[in-house]
Amino acid sequence: MIMQRGFLAIVSFMLTGTLGACSPGNLATMPEATVTATLISSTSTSVPLPSATASKITSVTTNLAAYPSGKVPQYEKFEISLTLSGSYTNPFDPAQVRVDGYFVAPDHSMVSQLGFYYQDYTMTLTGGAANWPNVSSFRGVETFAPVGNPVWKVRFAPQQAGVYQYYVKVTDGSGTTTSSTSSFEAVDTGNPGFIRISSLNHRYFAFDNGHPFIGVGLNVGWWQDEYQRIAAYRYYFGQMHDYKANLARVWMTNSGKNQDWILSIQDKTLGAYYDLKKAWVFDDILEMARQDGVYILLTLDDFNQYTYNWPINLYNTALNGPCAHPSCIFTNATAKDDQRRLFRYIVARWGYSSNVLSWELFNEINELEWSTPNWDWCQVVGWHQEMARYIQSIDAYKHLVNSSTGSFKTFGGSCSSSSSQPNLYAAPEIGFAEIHAYYVPGCCDFAPSDPAGQDMANFMRYYAHLVYNSVSGKPSIIGEWGILNQNWTDSTYLATDDKGVSLHNGLWASVMSGMAATGLSWHWGYHRLHDPAWWQQYRGIANYIEGIDIANMIVMKPLNVDFGLPSGSDDGPDAFASTNSKLRAMGLRSGSSIYAWIQNTENTWWNVVHGTVPSPQTGTITIYGLTPGTSYSVTRWDTYAGQIARTDMITARSDGSIQVVIQNLENDVALKIHP
Repeated sequence: MIMQRGFLAIVSFMLTGTLGACSPGNLATMPEATVTATLISSTSTSVPLPSATASKITSVTTNLAAYPSGKVPQYEKFEISLTLSGSYTNPFDPAQVRVDGYFVAPDHSMVSQLGFYYQDYTMTLTGGAANWPNVSSFRGVETFAPVGNPVWKVRFAPQQAGVYQYYVKVTDGSGTTTSSTSSFEAVDTGNPGFIRISSLNHRYFAFDNGHPFIGVGLNVGWWQDEYQRIAAYRYYFGQMHDYKANLARVWMTNSGKNQDWILSIQDKTLGAYYDLKKAWVFDDILEMARQDGVYILLTLDDFNQYTYNWPINLYNTALNGPCAHPSCIFTNATAKDDQRRLFRYIVARWGYSSNVLSWELFNEINELEWSTPNWDWCQVVGWHQEMARYIQSIDAYKHLVNSSTGSFKTFGGSCSSSSSQPNLYAAPEIGFAEIHAYYVPGCCDFAPSDPAGQDMANFMRYYAHLVYNSVSGKPSIIGEWGILNQNWTDSTYLATDDKGVSLHNGLWASVMSGMAATGLSWHWGYHRLHDPAWWQQYRGIANYIEGIDIANMIVMKPLNVDFGLPSGSDDGPDAFASTNSKLRAMGLRSGSSIYAWIQNTENTWWNVVHGTVPSPQTGTITIYGLTPGTSYSVTRWDTYAGQIARTDMITARSDGSIQVVIQNLENDVALKIHP
């Protein structure tokens, strides 16, 4: 933390040059405001603030009236709206015009926040609105119309309780003007804050207040119907709230294509004319997430836009873009400028939200290897590091940044000439590791999923192990998983799995394999088809993990997992034994507590969809590594109902083991074991 006395010295330090000195000649290279929470003075009781100047700012309003007594809840949105007298050919280009808010916190630290260009809209429902809000049966049409003229906004989330002072600067080719200084009060309402990597265990997430965040959720990548955008998310987030799911992966790909089914805000030209209607829709979606307690893993780009969509991708030279081939986007200066500009807008508009878990730079970036000329993985890793550093430099709230790799492959080693598979996830700028995995009939020579994926618990354990061991000291997740056909589209078996056995086993196996979140199912449409059977699976595991102790949590060596784990994997001491080979055991250990999942290996989605009824299994499970002579509470959980079935007291034997008798187990049971 750098000590400075006097507000003007701080502003000069933050911007590496005084904003007021900017001229049209140097505006394009003006650095971003990158320093946050710089302490102005540890002893001053008042902070000198700049005086307002002759201004292009013609009006300033805020959303204070929306809050009781005009006080902003901590970590929620304080919004400033401005109108400007200037006219700009590209208001999305900070080289032409930029708006910055400056906020002095109660502890006299100062935070800068980027502004953005905004158009308000109104939504009208026609045809079927009488069904509202029963969105599961809603068949109406949403239409959107602009309201008023565009304005500029600054969105800020106070991270401290107390009085904030703030002002806004506008910089364009004519110079810099400053608003008058105002203030507001932030109040503590118990909001846990932003999601970080836990200080108690770097394999997991935690909120600013230290409370663990274990994600329970699914992909809700996009709406399926262009005319029911908001209704779709209202259904999914509403169901997530009701069934205690808290994490959704949502796509906002930068394809350069006008995709009506996706939240691509850049779909007209590179670096200009972002789709403000879709941005307004995402404002609404993000507000729904806040109300429903849903956190969003926001995916910003997708490899498909550089494979089969390349002919219509605006980066393509065929469409006057800067790149003759897709790999060029990782090295071309013009392409990277356009990418940074889009990321800047996204961070400026939505960075205030603590409901954004992470900015995911790419969906399945490694899949470009199979179809992209001039492929250079080290260039890809370097691009990720460069873009992550840029985002972190402008994100006042320091959200995590990540990326994902596709099915059947993860990366080990480091990016160097001596490594053929450098590890993207090991880059310090990347907050956590994310892999995707699917059952595909007949696939694939390099990592067969068939028939292994017919047992989803086995399958998820395998891929969880791969991604977990691709990093150390970071969380890891399975960001997509599911059951596909040979064409890599949804399998017809999904319609038959009406009890959600595949979903159930995937959720439990991923958590019990050390993932920082449940595996995120790709099949969000089948949640609606099989409502409520599929949704109930989330409540079951959410109830179980509530209050779980992640401090020093480690993964236990599983039992009766046989999907060809890599050489040397899970070679620690035995954690379980069983008198019945059809009783599988997976578990986590946190100090003297154990969290275990015991599954009947016949209870698979494959057996269910083929009408094979699992045979009830009986046996004795031995659990090792406990303290001899200590009495343990062993609580059994009904995993489908998400409630305690019974509690026994068992004393550890002289070898430090306890034995749990399992009788007539048709599906699975979870255990919580505490001294």
